[in-house]
Amino acid sequence: ARFSPDGKHLALGADDGTVRVAATGAAREHRTLEQLSVVPGATRTYSDHAKAINDVDFHPRSPVLVSASADCTMRFFDYASGAPRASRQCTDTHAVHAVAFHPSGDHLLAATEHHAIHLYDAATFRCYLAPQPSDHHLAPVADAHWSADGSLFASCGGDAIKVWDGVTNRCVRTIASAHLGAPVNTLCFGGGGRTLLSCGADSCVRQWDVGSGKLLRVFEGAQQTRRTACCFSHDEALVLSSDEKTGELVAWEASTGAQQARYAAHSMPVRWLAHSPVEAVAVSCGDDGLVHLW
Repeated sequence: ARFSPDGKHLALGADDGTVRVAATGAAREHRTLEQLSVVPGATRTYSDHAKAINDVDFHPRSPVLVSASADCTMRFFDYASGAPRASRQCTDTHAVHAVAFHPSGDHLLAATEHHAIHLYDAATFRCYLAPQPSDHHLAPVADAHWSADGSLFASCGGDAIKVWDGVTNRCVRTIASAHLGAPVNTLCFGGGGRTLLSCGADSCVRQWDVGSGKLLRVFEGAQQTRRTACCFSHDEALVLSSDEKTGELVAWEASTGAQQARYAAHSMPVRWLAHSPVEAVAVSCGDDGLVHLW
């Protein structure tokens, strides 16, 4: 799941390869979207992919959504036009785990089953790799995101986190064994690009100083052994993640690491969550086939 930059749309990707884009206001009225069902008059559904959707992201300036799939493609949907299918397709050599537009919209990060970050020109789909092979991850890349100004991006693969120069595509910092040897599953920037959250299979969310690579804080109390998300609230007062054992969402105070609340969410493990960038609204997706808005 992903909110658009203005918070007015919500994109959902499912294991059956479908992608849905809903108007947030209309979706909020329903609260629970049974089996990712269509919200009448407010949702567009696309069925272009042959395999599961692993990630989605909105273009920062245009009404365009990109989806990343296990079928090794990224597809681009103009959800304002009413077109029933993707307008463009970029085919990678590997299954695509995560995708992220540069803040300008001109480039696209792709985290794939390959050990190297794939950086695409969004207009031509020309792919760039790090100039030094020694900078590559030692395992498939699970996630990758840009900082707010696009000067940096971060990625995780295996048990390592890497921070990259957004212009030269060179690795400027590696945080090895970031989660005590456990795989790092997802990450996101905060603090205007000064801090980084990571979620790992050691059942911890960790906050890092981007400039030094120093561990700032550990958020504990939620069991996570497989890929799930962590994120800040829109005002960065809270850190959110999930407990796969109970199906709950868990919120911590970002400044202290103290657990603030647990929300009974799903009857099965939560697969993903996202927070609106503009208001106190979050979305959770579970193995029970339900999407909840909070």
